[in-house]
Amino acid sequence: MRSLAHVTGRRQAEIRGQRSLLALIFVCAAVFLTALDQTVVVTALPQIVADLQIPILQLDRASWIISGYLLGYVIAMPLLGQLADRYGRRRLLLLCLALFACASLVCGLAPWLGSQNDLSFLQMLGVDVQSPGLVWLVGARVLQAAGGGAVVPIAMAIVGDYYGARGLGPALGLIGMVTEAGGVLGPLYGAWITQTLGWSAIFLLNLPLVAALMVPLAFSLRESVQVSMPRKEKRPGVDLVGAALLGAVLLCLSLGLAQEAALLTAGQPGDLQARGALESASAHGNPVLLGLALLLLVLLVIVELRLQRGEPPKEGEAGPGGRGRWSRLRLPGRGAPVLDLRLFRRLSFVAAAVVSLLVGAALIIAMVDIPIFVATVLGETAISSGLALLRLTAMIPVGALVGGWLCERLGSRPVAIAGLLCAAAAFWLMHWWPLRVDWNQITLSTMLGGWGFGLVIAPIGVIALDAAREQRGGLAAALVTMLRMVGMILGLAALTSWGLGYFRALAAAFVPPPGVTPFSSAYLDAYTAYLVAAAHTVYTTIFLVAGVLCLLAVIPALAFRESQPVAFFKRIPKEEQESAPVVTGVVRPSQTEGEAVPAPDPREGEQL
Repeated sequence: MRSLAHVTGRRQAEIRGQRSLLALIFVCAAVFLTALDQTVVVTALPQIVADLQIPILQLDRASWIISGYLLGYVIAMPLLGQLADRYGRRRLLLLCLALFACASLVCGLAPWLGSQNDLSFLQMLGVDVQSPGLVWLVGARVLQAAGGGAVVPIAMAIVGDYYGARGLGPALGLIGMVTEAGGVLGPLYGAWITQTLGWSAIFLLNLPLVAALMVPLAFSLRESVQVSMPRKEKRPGVDLVGAALLGAVLLCLSLGLAQEAALLTAGQPGDLQARGALESASAHGNPVLLGLALLLLVLLVIVELRLQRGEPPKEGEAGPGGRGRWSRLRLPGRGAPVLDLRLFRRLSFVAAAVVSLLVGAALIIAMVDIPIFVATVLGETAISSGLALLRLTAMIPVGALVGGWLCERLGSRPVAIAGLLCAAAAFWLMHWWPLRVDWNQITLSTMLGGWGFGLVIAPIGVIALDAAREQRGGLAAALVTMLRMVGMILGLAALTSWGLGYFRALAAAFVPPPGVTPFSSAYLDAYTAYLVAAAHTVYTTIFLVAGVLCLLAVIPALAFRESQPVAFFKRIPKEEQESAPVVTGVVRPSQTEGEAVPAPDPREGEQL
């Protein structure tokens, strides 16, 4: 009898392992597909501009084909992560993939849709409709991101359901690796499809790919435990007002900083016309939109705090604090807050959020500065610039996979600190790049930086999910991922505003050689060489700033701590793994007979 029970337990463990592996494979495939579309249109932009007949003086609007996707990606993360926690992760994952596929269809048909409708009614809203196909494409890209942006946090939460804390590190590392691999391979995939089938096929091919994924996902994934609540229990509402305010904040911030982002690549250092444009342009962005973003952010915090404290009482009743306060002040919004500020009461989650923000700022500096440095200072081609960046981005997924494996064995804190120190060392090496840097130096610096950024991915995810527990895993994963992208926005803003100001100051200090006639050939040669040297100074200084950001991120990383290192993260003996019962939620090690039950986590009784 005992032998039969032992065999049955081992068989159940094997079945659980097979199901977990299948779920991980299909979820990673969905993550890869949506990550691919973040950068897939980069190499297709020239053909898209030609087909949609975008005027040459309005080429900056074509950048919203990429920016619209990234913005929608960030906006969708916290809202759909919250919906996944409340209504089930499997069904939300399938719904998001369906939305992603439908939006991809509209993207592929954008030229035809633009020819059928001029969209003149949008002019009342201040939308330029000279290229209707572009309007259709950008709008569809935002919807595409709304579906694709939720896949990563939902996938992380699903992995937490299947693997629990015992195997969470490697699984999250694999998801991080797949996400970064999609971003790395996106431009190459887009170039190949555009050259062979046309740019519309980039989006239309998503339809069969999504269909091929949804069938196995529907049958291989189990639903999360939140959906199994009794029907008589009313599910709490969703904070749509908070989501709308969050989207408005990010939109105003992006539009307010867009001018400076465009100025970053205004021209080669020796281009006098571009220099004149730089000197005459405003370096502080759009103050009205930036002020509006700040105002909306304050309103967002007020609404979220109000929702966190609970629904207001009925008219005439005394609210929290007494004397009918809520009857006099009624703000919009209902349901659980989309930005649950209670998560920020936990030191470990705050640490993960701050590290994610700083890593995003440092990463965008590397991704923007490295190719521009190669193109402007070294005078290399665009392909060479892309290959220089590829050295960094290709190492990020490798570091993410190894970082997840190390998290399980060493813990999150040492792995995160090691990754941040590697990234800081890489930026230190970049800071010392000479004016004619050798490609071996570029390779060493960029690969070390990519390795460091990759190592940090899994520890941030592990700490965020561990701090939130499974009840808010989707929301926690969405928040830390969103904060990394917000860090990218802020990092790019600082890069453009300070960097361009520094460059203008250096350019204004130019003194021509003695005896050289202004605007002569010798003068232009001297001025061009001076601007190249000035650009080199600016870029290497910005690399140093990015290294300082990585070192600053080490401070909050010191607070990384798993909540239950003994009960959750000790290595479980093989006989206990085989006899562990099948559960429907997060897999946890069971206590054997006679084993002391660990003290309950004080957060277990806290309603997230």
